[in-house]
Amino acid sequence: MQDAAMHPSFGAFLVIAHIVAVTIALAVRSRRKRTAALVAQWQAFQQHRSSGPGHLLQMTRVYQLGRHGSKAVVTWRDTARQQDAWFWNWHVPPGAYLLVNASSGYGPHSHNPNVLYVQPGQVRAWVPGQAARAAQRVS
Repeated sequence: MQDAAMHPSFGAFLVIAHIVAVTIALAVRSRRKRTAALVAQWQAFQQHRSSGPGHLLQMTRVYQLGRHGSKAVVTWRDTARQQDAWFWNWHVPPGAYLLVNASSGYGPHSHNPNVLYVQPGQVRAWVPGQAARAAQRVS
């Protein structure tokens, strides 16, 4: 004689299947909402970009987080040139796209003659890197 506790009933199987299906549906819906929000951020960033001056750059790598800002390598999107940068009072996430009005100068700590110095007020707009990827997937 077989023990009924060892073999779940068909009803229990249906309950488990329903829970799995609902979980998957909620995850897909959440991902779609997140993607739509990122695409909207990218579109707003592009509109902001076309509405005034500024240079588009991307955070390639953040190599130091300090109390007063971030040291990073940025890539200028119009030329693909990379440059060291210092972001005053801001820890910029890697991969982020920024629209900046900033200037370069001598970096005394690294003895680099061409460091981009970015004050918080010189960042016109920014979006996380995921926003650009989401917009590419949708288009």
